[in-house]
Amino acid sequence: MNDRILNIPNILTLARIVITPFIVFAIMEGEAAFALVLMGIAGITDMLDGAIARHFNQRSIVGAFMDPLADKLMLLSTIVTLFFINEIPLFLFLAVVFRDLVIMVGAIAYEVVTGKLEMQPTMSSKITTVLQITLVLTVLADMAWQLPAELFYQAVIWTTFAFTCISGVQYMVVWMRKAVTDEDAA
Repeated sequence: MNDRILNIPNILTLARIVITPFIVFAIMEGEAAFALVLMGIAGITDMLDGAIARHFNQRSIVGAFMDPLADKLMLLSTIVTLFFINEIPLFLFLAVVFRDLVIMVGAIAYEVVTGKLEMQPTMSSKITTVLQITLVLTVLADMAWQLPAELFYQAVIWTTFAFTCISGVQYMVVWMRKAVTDEDAA
C-alpha cells in the first residue's frame, strides 16, 4: 500500500463525499431527476476509485478507510432521506440502519480492543453496496418518471433487504470470530 493521500482514487472518493449533500438536497426539493444524475455520478466514482487503485497500484491506507465511509455516508444519507419522504419501506430502512450500526460498532470495538483494525469488505458487503446503490437509483427513477415496472421495483427492494440482512449477520459473525481469535492469541 502506498501512503500517498492525494491520488486519483482518493480524489474520486472525496468527490463522492462532497456530492452527497447535493443528492440529499435534490431529493428533499423534489428534484428526483437531478438527484438521479448526481447519484449516478457518485456510483460511477465508487466503481472507478477501486478499479483505478487496483490497476495503477494506487491503494492507500487513507483510501481503504475513506472509501467505505464515503459509501456509508452516501447510502445512509440517501436511504434515510428517501425513508423520511415515504419512498422506502420501514423494514428496509431499519435493516440498512441496523446493519451499518453493527458494522460501525463492531469496527470501533475491535479497534479499541485490539488496536489493529483492517478494512476488508466481504463479498456480501460489496453486493449489498451495489444493491443499495441500485435501490436508490430505482427509487429516484420511480419518483422522476414512474419507472421501472412495479415487479422490478419490488424485486430490488426485497433483494436489497435480503442482502442487507445477510451482510449484517455475516459482519456480526466476522467481528465475533476476530474478537475470539485475538483474545485467544493474547
